[in-house]
Amino acid sequence: MDVPAADLVAEFSPPEGRGGAGLAREFTRRTLVRWGYTGVHDDVVLAVSELVANANRHARGPAVLKLLGGVRRVRVEVSDGSPEQPGQRVAGVRGGWGLPLIGRLSRAWGVTPLAHGKVVWCELG
Repeated sequence: MDVPAADLVAEFSPPEGRGGAGLAREFTRRTLVRWGYTGVHDDVVLAVSELVANANRHARGPAVLKLLGGVRRVRVEVSDGSPEQPGQRVAGVRGGWGLPLIGRLSRAWGVTPLAHGKVVWCELG
């Protein structure tokens, strides 16, 4: 998705390890309120939590969360330093719920390769 010039942008680098996803959720909540986002905030917060947790669990280096959008829609992007593409696993007690959940919450999602890593993104609204 090309980002229109009128989109608002907010960026956060959550710390690696325990607590990073929680700080990303709080950052997202504050951002959505500041933007006056009219969609379901809990859906965006859940998507952020899953994507940041996946990056912290499976990728190399720190993740960077970027939110783009405004009142009616939000694009969540989480970049990391691993070129490895995420894959869906069988859901169960050891995980595997993340990407199917992202698929159900969002209008679209995908992965964009970078020179040194990737961006996993989803769009809600």
